Amino acid sequence: MVHLFLGDFLWENNNRYSLASLCLVTNQLIIHDQGDYFHQFAAVPSSINFYLHLWSLSLELQFYLFVPILFFGMQILKSSYLKLATVVLITVFGFTAFALILDKFAFNFMFLRIWQFSAGFCALFWSKILSKKLPEKEESRGDSFSFPFEEKEIVTVSLCILAVCLLPKELEVLVLRPLVTFFTAIIIACDAPNVQFWKSETLVYIGDISYVLYLVHWPIVTIFLDNTIKSYIFCILTILIASILLHHLFEKQYLKLEIRGIIPLTILLLGANAYLQYSVRNDKFWKVDLPAETREIIDKNIASSTLLWNEATWKDPCTEIVTETPFPKKNLGGYCRFPRGNGTLSIMLIGNSYSRNLVEPIRAHFHYNYSDFIYMSVYSNYVLYSGNSVDSQQALQFSKQQVELYKPDVLLVVSRYMEEIKDPVQSNDPLARQMNENVAFYEKFVKKLYILDAHPLYHEYFLHIFLHHLITQHNNLKFLHLDKKLADQEMRPVKKRLAQITCSKCHFFDLSHVFVEDDKYLTFDKRTLLSFADNTVHLTSAGIELCEPVFEKTVREIMQNS
Repeated sequence: MVHLFLGDFLWENNNRYSLASLCLVTNQLIIHDQGDYFHQFAAVPSSINFYLHLWSLSLELQFYLFVPILFFGMQILKSSYLKLATVVLITVFGFTAFALILDKFAFNFMFLRIWQFSAGFCALFWSKILSKKLPEKEESRGDSFSFPFEEKEIVTVSLCILAVCLLPKELEVLVLRPLVTFFTAIIIACDAPNVQFWKSETLVYIGDISYVLYLVHWPIVTIFLDNTIKSYIFCILTILIASILLHHLFEKQYLKLEIRGIIPLTILLLGANAYLQYSVRNDKFWKVDLPAETREIIDKNIASSTLLWNEATWKDPCTEIVTETPFPKKNLGGYCRFPRGNGTLSIMLIGNSYSRNLVEPIRAHFHYNYSDFIYMSVYSNYVLYSGNSVDSQQALQFSKQQVELYKPDVLLVVSRYMEEIKDPVQSNDPLARQMNENVAFYEKFVKKLYILDAHPLYHEYFLHIFLHHLITQHNNLKFLHLDKKLADQEMRPVKKRLAQITCSKCHFFDLSHVFVEDDKYLTFDKRTLLSFADNTVHLTSAGIELCEPVFEKTVREIMQNS
């Protein structure tokens, strides 16, 4: 389906994930990609990745390989009460570790998900206690254990609490996940056969097809879902029909097989998959024939998104490209000391990856009217504040050290503001206070401070989304533009915090207004069909071209005011 329905610019990432899913390590590949600055967007729901949902299948199968160790280890405990206490402790401590460790990592790492599996063990041993049985044998006790509520009452209350998940207001995930896990475990522990709810044939059938439904839903949603009612109805019907057909024609049939049939079937499927993995990478059969005009637009868009990331565009003229860093070198996106110019001003441009493809367009407008020009790009560097991550805190300290060391006349802060700065502004906001403290520090060493204002946040993996719709829905691309009202609302906390900066030397320059048309922020050029954003929410060369008047005006201001 990947090679039949998707453009070839989407094949490479899907091929990576197809191989990972075959080896049951999709969750580990997601962890790897999320830890890589330029691969992190390959593992987001908008990445048009057919295999992304299989992270849970990989995690589940990895647990099945581990669970015998846990299960047989508990056999040394003779009492079901001790076993219950053990798995309760595993659940509590496991959730604590899950909550304290970086969410993206913990979400996909099997050992930090054991607390949810062990909640199932809690249900198992609790139900055995209620029925006076151990997992392996009857256990004789004195007085029988009684509980003040009937099982069906507990199930009803648990289902009502789980219904909270359906409310439109989002719950904090560290509340939602344990809540769902705990009450699901309670329902499993009760396993009340006299609860009328479980006797619904419709629900039983949905349960029967649910596994196939889970496997097929994501590829169909990835290909066909857009922002129309027709699309939603089509996807729902296609998912249901495909699930029902696969359940009856394939799943129910192989479930009838004995081990003698299962083994050759498994070998056949693995062999066919292995051949297909080879074929899609090597055979010309899969080559996509697109109209020449469409192919040209795709090639121009890909070139526009990669040209500015080419290190040669700024490294060639550098006299220095290496500097000592207190953090791993991979976090240094770029460092350059350009040859001395003809002017008297010393300039420093510093920021995160957003500065990497903006440095040359900005520097060009100085026409060498500077004495010194130093550029530094550090991933997770917001310059004015630090996020909760260690990388962000180290990057901020590095920025302060460099400004103190070089004491530039003009400091240009070119960062894309993400993470905590988008949270609602509080009274006596700690982030705004931190920003003022850091700006006050910079003011001691510079004459002028120019700060890039907030910019609308593009959809992650936007370029490939745009190109996919260019092929499949060429006449319905306008919906990809950003709703100005919603984008402004998302930027509002950033702008409010920047407005709280008290600084006599500060000037702000804004790029967002050049993208405005009517009630939208444009995301592509309607005439050339070139995207303004790449897959990593950075501007492409087409987007930067729109910003040139702002760069020219800002540089002219710097020269006149200094």
